Amino acid sequence: MASGWGEGFGMFKSNNSRNFMQGYHMFRVVVFVCVSLFVVSAQAGKLSGEGAAYKRELIKAIETADKIVVTEHSDKYDFFDRKNYVFLPQEQLTYQTVILTQQETVKFKRFVNAVPARTRYLIAACIFEPHHTIRFYAQDELLSTLQICFKCGAQEWDGSKYEPPQEIISAYFSLIKAIGLHPETNWRQVATEKLKKDGEQSAAD
Repeated sequence: MASGWGEGFGMFKSNNSRNFMQGYHMFRVVVFVCVSLFVVSAQAGKLSGEGAAYKRELIKAIETADKIVVTEHSDKYDFFDRKNYVFLPQEQLTYQTVILTQQETVKFKRFVNAVPARTRYLIAACIFEPHHTIRFYAQDELLSTLQICFKCGAQEWDGSKYEPPQEIISAYFSLIKAIGLHPETNWRQVATEKLKKDGEQSAAD
C-alpha cells in the first residue's frame, strides 16, 4: 500500500514538475514576443520619424535649389567582363541631361509629398548600380548629389543622414518618366551601342 502511494505521489510530483516547466517555457515565449513587439514598435516609430525627416530635407533641397540637373548615364557594371571577371576601363557615359523647368520642379516636389513617411526595415539585397543622378545647385554651387538605382529600388543621397521612406523610389520613378528619361532598360546594351556610335563618329571626323 505504501509502495503504491509512493508511486502515485511520485507520478503526481513528476506531472506537476512537467506542467511547471511547460508553463515556464510558455511564459518565456510570451515575454520574448512582448519584448520583440515593443522593440519593433519602437523601431517602427523611429524609422517613420526618419522617413518624415528625409522628406522634409528633400523638399527643402528642391525649394532651395535654383537649378536641378538630372543625368542618365552608364555605371561601371555595364562594363563588367563576366568571362574574365574584371571591370573594363571606361569612363562614365552620359546619355541624356535634363535641367528641370519650373513646372517639372513643382511636379518633383508633388511626387515627393505624395510618398508616405514610413521607412522600410530591410535593405535591398542587390548590387547598387545607379544610372540616374540628380544634382541640386544654388548659384552654380553644387549643394548635394542624389544617385538612384531602379534595379534595386535604392538611392544614395549625401544631402540627408536619415533613412528614406520605403516608397521614395516611386517619386523618383515618376520624375524620371515625366522628363522623358528611362527608369529601366538594358543598360549594358545601351552602353555598347553608345560606344559603337561614338567610335563611328570619331572615325568619320
